[in-house]
Formats: sequence, C-alpha cells, structure tokens
Amino acid sequence: MAIKEFRVSFRQFFVIYSPFWSFLRVLKYLFPSLNRLSFGKSARISYAFTGEDRLIEGLLKPKITEEGFYVEVGCNHPTFISNSFLFYRRGWSGICIDANAKLIAKYKYLRPRDKAIRAFVSDKQNEVNFIELKNDVLSSANINYIEEMLLEEEQSIVSEQKIHTQTLTEILDACDCPQKFDFLSVDVEEEDYYALLSLDFSKYQPRLVLVEDESFDMENPENNKIFCYMKANGYALVGYILTNLYFMKK
Repeated sequence: MAIKEFRVSFRQFFVIYSPFWSFLRVLKYLFPSLNRLSFGKSARISYAFTGEDRLIEGLLKPKITEEGFYVEVGCNHPTFISNSFLFYRRGWSGICIDANAKLIAKYKYLRPRDKAIRAFVSDKQNEVNFIELKNDVLSSANINYIEEMLLEEEQSIVSEQKIHTQTLTEILDACDCPQKFDFLSVDVEEEDYYALLSLDFSKYQPRLVLVEDESFDMENPENNKIFCYMKANGYALVGYILTNLYFMKK
C-alpha cells in the first residue's frame, strides 16, 4: 500500500497551474509513504475524525490494485478530518460537495483530481440561509441547530449566505457520476436525512453508505427514519459506531 501511494502521488497532487507548491505537496506525501515501509503492516493512517476511513476500508476491502470512486456530501476540508482523503492518496477520485465556498476552493489545489462542488443538498428546491460558524465543521442552515451550537459549543457566526438547494441526483447527473460506485458519505449537520431523500437510489447505487445520525437507537432501529429509508432502498445496516450509521447494498 505504501508503494501504491508513492506511485500515484505525482498524479494525485501535481497541477501545472501551480507547479512549485504542488510539487512540494507531492514530496509531502511521498516521504510518509516511504517511512511506512519500515513499520510494516502495523502502520495504520487515518485522516477522518474518528477513524471512519479505516472502517470504510474494512467494510469495502478494496484491492491495492483497484482505484475506486466516492461521493462525499458535507466534505468540509480536503485533507483534515476527511472520510475520503485516505482513498484519494491511494489513487481514488470522486465528487466532493459542501456549501462552504472557501473550503471547496481548497480542493482545486489540494485534491485536483476530485470534482469539488459548492452546493447545499436537499430534497426540496428552495433558498436557504447557510450560516458558517467559527468551527466550520458545525456550519448549517438549520437555525435550531445553529442556536444550539452558539449556546452549548460557544461558537460564533462568521458569515451568512443565501444559497439555492440542489438534489444529490442533480449534482451527480451533472458530474457524470458512475451509477455504481464504492461509497457515499453524508454529514451535513441535521440535514442528512433530506440529503439522502434527494438521491434516486434506483439510478445511483453506492456499495456502502455512511451517514451521521446522533439520534439512532440500536434497540429500536425501526423508529429511525434513516434506517427505514435505507432498508426500503435495499440496504442493510452493518454497523453503528459513535454517531455514524453504515449501510451496505444487499
């Protein structure tokens, strides 16, 4: 795996419009890959918040020679607490979606092979007020959630922007997304269910779906709307760790 990361680093990180800085990024990821060789199979790297990428890898069991495809809704930063960056380093690519324009702009330089889309994903067409908080991971258009974060997490508002919503199906259509791909990650702060509703599962069929839901009760899964919706679309729950649900296509 370290050799695979080394081999694809130049292709994944070098861009002609920023040759000097992108070459430095190539070197930045070349050397850690080589250093891992001395640690053997015991070396495990994670870029996600709580190891979600390692769990995704375990569930998908991708072959080293394969290069897969992902879709990440609520992707946030390209390299920091990212569910997909581990796979990008190994030669994968995909579609990364977030409502924060500043974060999406970073993808052009840090992950040039991805398609980075600035959008607010929802099942209904309307205009929302996207509120960016000091901790941008917590940004949302849900005013109740924002008020809770301002009170409990001592956050402050950085900016407010009006943005038209788009369905996930519309975005994937526009980006020529393959109908079958490896995994879908959804983390959009209290809007996760509506983001899932906006995807036509009869057209797009990810093997694995990872979605955040802090209200899930393992003893009463049928009371959870995300669980019921995914089950109705042919997905089985294979794990619930911390606040994330993991569904595999049956």
